[in-house]
Amino acid sequence: MKPLDSRARALIGFLFAFACVFGGLVLPSPGIGPAYVRAHAALGNALVAGASFESGDVLHFEASDAELAQHPWQLTLQVSARERPPVLVPIDLRTLLFLPISAFIALALAAPLGSARRNARVLAQGLLMLVPALYLLTVLPLASFLGGIGPVRVFRLAPALHVLFQTIYRALVAPPGMMYALPLLLWWVLVARSYPSLVVPPIPIPTPAPKEV
Repeated sequence: MKPLDSRARALIGFLFAFACVFGGLVLPSPGIGPAYVRAHAALGNALVAGASFESGDVLHFEASDAELAQHPWQLTLQVSARERPPVLVPIDLRTLLFLPISAFIALALAAPLGSARRNARVLAQGLLMLVPALYLLTVLPLASFLGGIGPVRVFRLAPALHVLFQTIYRALVAPPGMMYALPLLLWWVLVARSYPSLVVPPIPIPTPAPKEV
């Protein structure tokens, strides 16, 4: 049996490390989901507190104990108005945020970059770009929904923005597995830009044979 070369061993080690880190982050753990949802509910309510709309609607993010007992990763946006019952909008934070972020963390930590400092650099740079991008991908379809595409119209949104937001949602969010494409692409770009020799193997330069005298 032919022994594995160094690149094959590095790839196997990378896949094993990625599986360990990613599995450790996403395995069911009591309390993480509800705490994650409550933190985002507090953040969302801080952002919408005092917001007034021409429609008179009021936005509030719910994360009650009863709801979290049934759906530990689901944040609920409640759209309330005087003349109609509240409209509830469920938001799956595990699928939209937690899993893609966990995938990038696992990729960054498992990559064979030669030193922990390099891994930490890729991790920090990536999270600074990935987290805002994922929040944006979560907010855009929600804004389209509240702008009139759903059963309520909290504010007016231009038709062109509706088309743009829905296109982004259908291309990058709705298809199964697409939320992992962004962390994977970002990780690849960061590693290829900072450490190209790890991505593109060096081209061997043939040495001329010695001339016979």
